[in-house]
Amino acid sequence: MITVVPDTNALFGHEWMTSVAGRNLVDLVKSGKCRVVLPRVVVDELDRQDRKTLKSKRDKAKVVLSEVGDDISATAIDEAFDRLGAKTDASRDRLLAMSGVSVTSVPEDRTRALVDRDLAARRPFMETLGGKKSYGFRDAVIWEIVLDVMDEDATVDPVFFVSADKGFIDDDDPKELHRHLLEDLDARGIARDRLVLAEKVANVVEDVRAAVAEAEARAAEALAASTPTDDEAHRLASLLRGYAFDATRRAELVRVATEALDELVGQPMDEQLTYGGDYGLPDWVQFELPEIGGDLSIYGYDLDSDFEFDAPAGDTVTGRADVVLSIEAGDLFGESDEVRARLTVDIDIEDPDAFEVTYIVLEDSPSPRRPADPTSVQLDFELESDLGEPRDAV
Repeated sequence: MITVVPDTNALFGHEWMTSVAGRNLVDLVKSGKCRVVLPRVVVDELDRQDRKTLKSKRDKAKVVLSEVGDDISATAIDEAFDRLGAKTDASRDRLLAMSGVSVTSVPEDRTRALVDRDLAARRPFMETLGGKKSYGFRDAVIWEIVLDVMDEDATVDPVFFVSADKGFIDDDDPKELHRHLLEDLDARGIARDRLVLAEKVANVVEDVRAAVAEAEARAAEALAASTPTDDEAHRLASLLRGYAFDATRRAELVRVATEALDELVGQPMDEQLTYGGDYGLPDWVQFELPEIGGDLSIYGYDLDSDFEFDAPAGDTVTGRADVVLSIEAGDLFGESDEVRARLTVDIDIEDPDAFEVTYIVLEDSPSPRRPADPTSVQLDFELESDLGEPRDAV
């Protein structure tokens, strides 16, 4: 069976697979298309981040709401955040109890081997300060679990490793594993092409769908080849081959679209000098900016819907998705806010091996989130768990 092993950063912001992309992956698990193996260190780290984020928001709420007066007590705030914590714990427990989702750890006798790997400066261990400091122990534990999963599964089914962590990735090609990790696969006799690197949950969802469609097409083609006179088998094989082609192309469209959005992270969004000597916002900024200060930029985002792609118009495909942008001000106060927007991209598909985004814009969302009632004392403003950088939540 197809296996998905996510790194910690890949699950930040997905709130135990309750995000749009997370629910899509859960649906694939429920339908038996794949399984998910969660390293114990990933579960523990997500738990820690949950509690850290909840405590930070609880403390901020007490400071801000204390200015309202005696109408809202500290007890009411604590009770509201306790309910939010219980909701998060329930989401975690439901995920871990699901058939097709398992949690695994590295055997305790593997510690010496990990220390030796660290001393040899082999990835995912990395060094800073001229080699005086090393980091990456948790990444090394995760990698050992990936290797164990592939060793235990004698099939040729692919294993998708979901991570954008620099410790795992090649220095020159961010789409490939580092050579140290490829050497590990070689040493265990594991075919390199069995392990597929995916950057985000949204990407691995499309990759799994494409892999499933490809397997179904190959099975139908094998059956058709064994029954040359069976017209129905040949028609089915042709139909499923078309589905597999579409699924593979969609996976690539989603990949290049999210990569183009990644490139906007950190880009300035304030007015700047434009062609002709006038001042204006960057062309890709077509949404209302929050009034939180100056030097605005996107520091993360989360997909709020699946991508929808139009039929090709010549060599161009247009895609759209709703996104939640996390925006911060770079001035002295450094405030931040979230904004819902509609992403639109044009993708040139003339070269099937090198899709390219030729146009990207973020516009006001056609269905903005309804603001909370500021007069309520039930704290019914949104208190969403923030697990790390929102950019990882795609």
